[in-house]
Amino acid sequence: MITVTGAQGYVDDAVDGISEDGVYVSSEVPGAAQLHDQLVAQIGDESIGVAVFSDNAAFEASGPEIVSQLAAAHPECQTIIVAVGDDLSAGSRVLDKGEAMRIANQAETAAGDVDAALTETIQGVIAASPEPSAPAPDAGPFIGIALGVAALVAAAGAVFAVARARRRGRTAPARHPLPEPVRTHVHTLQALTAEYARAGAAGVPQATEVAQQIDVIARNTTELFARLDRKGEEGQRATAAVEYGETLRKLTGALDRDYLLDILTRPDLWDDPVERVQEVRAAVSSFSTELVENIKQVNARRGLHFQVSLDGLMGRRKELQEWDRAFERADGDAGPTPHDD
Repeated sequence: MITVTGAQGYVDDAVDGISEDGVYVSSEVPGAAQLHDQLVAQIGDESIGVAVFSDNAAFEASGPEIVSQLAAAHPECQTIIVAVGDDLSAGSRVLDKGEAMRIANQAETAAGDVDAALTETIQGVIAASPEPSAPAPDAGPFIGIALGVAALVAAAGAVFAVARARRRGRTAPARHPLPEPVRTHVHTLQALTAEYARAGAAGVPQATEVAQQIDVIARNTTELFARLDRKGEEGQRATAAVEYGETLRKLTGALDRDYLLDILTRPDLWDDPVERVQEVRAAVSSFSTELVENIKQVNARRGLHFQVSLDGLMGRRKELQEWDRAFERADGDAGPTPHDD
């Protein structure tokens, strides 16, 4: 939600905004509407609340104080991430003490701007978060930050959030339809969609078209597994999880910002840039086509057929082979290896 800051204050606006779709971006932040949509796509249905303010919000409260107040108002959120200007703060109920703040600090140091830092923080939190073991969110202290909020304010915020949830008939989140590691790769694709969209807005050729293709793949992958769940196709779901986990791993490697996005941005620094771009885009198109065919097969209750492995793509380029080996060394737990920008 994007709100024009009114008399009720920045934090109150953020409480309302997070209630809508999990994300609040102050209208004082440049490119607020686009950033809001990017963050919503990156979070998906994760239990994460994000609030982005201009530097002016610091006159009302510090970043950690805002995290605390939003945590009190939104006990249903496992993690809260806050940006005040270029300064990131975060706290989590499910990560080890201080881990969310460490992820935010690392992203803030490595990223080139606050948008990229938010993307890396969200990805880091998702990768570090355990699978939900209980349906109800933890109502205990918010780990990693000192709440620093008066008990009366915290209680009032919690009651307000509970009342709102009851009015809307919210229930505990269901099991995520995407199995690991497919889930991790889809989150990576959502983040890459935002990066390519920003590059396209900056005038990088083909970046906007690639962003659209990546977005379609992320949405259709989620749709495929959701339909497998609804039809009770557990055997095919398990097979698809293996096939798509492997293929998406290679696809995200080819689309990574150190490969295709870098080629599109700086073709003068690469050998055969045109051929490289054509290879990746052809692979993306083939994978997207097969994905739609698999959804049609699920609808018709036919067996899934997998023909696009992308082995040829990974084998043609030394850089992609090296990325593939680095990913395997990381045991496939966190998507592409971290970058030092």
